[in-house]
Amino acid sequence: MNANIPIIIVHTGDSFYLEPVLQQARKFNPDTQIFLISDSSTNHYDFVEHVSIDDYFASALKFKEVYRHLSINPYQYELFCFQRWFILLDFVSKTHISQFLCLDSDVMLYCKVKDVFKKWMDYDFTICMKEGPQYTLFKRDSLAKFCIYLYSHYVDKDMQKELEEWYKIEGISDMKFLMHYSRLPNVRVFDVAQVVDGTCFDHHMKVSQGFEMQGRLKRIYWQDGIPYGKEIATGNLVRFNALHFQGGIKHKLNQYIYRDLPLEKRICKNLLWWTNPKRLKSRFFELKKILSNRKMLVYFIQKRILWRLDKNR
Repeated sequence: MNANIPIIIVHTGDSFYLEPVLQQARKFNPDTQIFLISDSSTNHYDFVEHVSIDDYFASALKFKEVYRHLSINPYQYELFCFQRWFILLDFVSKTHISQFLCLDSDVMLYCKVKDVFKKWMDYDFTICMKEGPQYTLFKRDSLAKFCIYLYSHYVDKDMQKELEEWYKIEGISDMKFLMHYSRLPNVRVFDVAQVVDGTCFDHHMKVSQGFEMQGRLKRIYWQDGIPYGKEIATGNLVRFNALHFQGGIKHKLNQYIYRDLPLEKRICKNLLWWTNPKRLKSRFFELKKILSNRKMLVYFIQKRILWRLDKNR
């Protein structure tokens, strides 16, 4: 039970936010194996173990042959979200890792994984707010069954009908598969968005989860470098074991990374952050993606309008 739980991140491209995410995971888990399954562009972080994604891509390519795109997100983006589970399975199968934490590459960890996740080692996997894969503690055998579940929905006629039924309600993503899979009678899942021993995991900085908000994001109370949220119902402070900076919120990471630095150093670091060519390039492609996709643009505008209306109530 006290053995370290390996952390595995599947990610491509040397994104502007990747280094602080990896550093944060290492800071709180100095003795844990951290595997970065990625391409050659990220093979320069000497504090994690880099794994070539090409060596574990066979099953992912097989899935690509049957995949149908049923999402407003770009094809390649959504496809890779599915493929990562097959990449992970190939990796843990070949390396004989029986249980591991799959971490999203836009998560800031503020906990020691082996201490927090040891409570859920008997579950098939963990999830966040019924569908989130941000912090997924998976058993290898459970992941294998989930990958079969994914693949079967694109090749089995009866399961394809089920997929069509889901699509009538909303777009299809790997998160939706996790949600439906977790509801199967023989699958044991724990939702880490729940408060346990005064701590929980942030689902998304834009989602309240019953905590105070500050503008569009969760209000964070810092104590000794650890983030806390205040429950609206009780007024209690709850420790966040991790914060999830999904989407455009990643561009605000600097506000959390450099907050304790002396003023002069903080100003310098923030200037470097905002002028970082990788960040600027990422911002450009994000805006281009939204503007070139009508459904995504409408969704983006709707979310903005709804937030403004809610704010003014």
